[in-house]
Parts: sequence; structure tokens; C-alpha cells
Amino acid sequence: MRRVLCQAAQTAKRAPQFAASYQAIARRRGTKIATTAIARKLLTRACHLLTDAGTTAPQAPARGAPTDREGPQTPGKLAFSHEPAPPRSMT
Repeated sequence: MRRVLCQAAQTAKRAPQFAASYQAIARRRGTKIATTAIARKLLTRACHLLTDAGTTAPQAPARGAPTDREGPQTPGKLAFSHEPAPPRSMT
């Protein structure tokens, strides 16, 4: 995973969003550490995008729940009943 992120960071370090921080870190710590830092920033942004997308995405209706197109669910449409079955006669 680190290898893939560092490859992506090689390109991302030239982007305006990351160039300033890459150059500052590279001056202080070296280019390899700066590339790894940009890779970590990419991973952090990806995680935030995925978690934010999961919380703001519309939720699918539960299975068997009525949708707007179907209208309200009536008892005749229910597939299962929670009432016990009547006892069988032994004849």
C-alpha cells in the first residue's frame, strides 16, 4: 500500500494543493520523507472522502419496506405473518 501511495505522491507533489508543503518538508527532512508525507496526506484525504460519502449518501430502503412508488404497505401485501398458525386437527 505504501508503495502505491508513494507512486501517487510522485505526481501529487507537483499539484498546487501539495507543492508548498512538499517543498517545505523536503528542505527540512529530505525528498524521500517529503514524498512519504504527501502519500500520507493523500491517504488521509481519501479516507475523509470515503467516510463523508458514506454518511451523506442516501440510504436504501430496508428490504420489504414501502418505497415512494409503491405507496403505503397494506396488510394484504405482507409476505409473512407474526401470528401463530392455527392448530391442525388430527383426523
